[in-house]
Amino acid sequence: MRLFLVKSLGALLLLAYVNAPLLALSQATPSDVERQAAELYQQVMSPFCPGRSLNDCPSSKAGELKAKIRAELEAGAPAEQILDRVFAEFGDQYRAMPRYEGFGRVAWWAPVAFIAAGLALALYVVARRNRAAMSGAPEGKSALSDDVRQRIEDELARLE
Repeated sequence: MRLFLVKSLGALLLLAYVNAPLLALSQATPSDVERQAAELYQQVMSPFCPGRSLNDCPSSKAGELKAKIRAELEAGAPAEQILDRVFAEFGDQYRAMPRYEGFGRVAWWAPVAFIAAGLALALYVVARRNRAAMSGAPEGKSALSDDVRQRIEDELARLE
């Protein structure tokens, strides 16, 4: 009986030793629900803290909304359905990113259009300067008239 207890205890210790790293690893990584919840919190601007995402809002009301979202995720509700419910309750103005429909398309494409316009303007300016430099006076020949050049030489001679 004593030998059986020692062997059982040894087997339990060996089992605990082998499974300890797996247990620690499973506790160290966030669960799928936690990861999804964090992603959803970033997609919603807080109705309780102006200018902050729901994830960054320290308000107790924000904590309640986050708990509600997390509970829905744990119940198996799809993320889009949860977001639709939140925006139906609080309004579309709390979206962190605009929808890609209607005026939202302008918000998505406006930065691209401004970058393209800036590049086009920069290319135009560079090309115009290059053209002006190429069509200027040939090397060795001054753009000053002979009359003006003579006056400058006379003034310099007087200074010597």
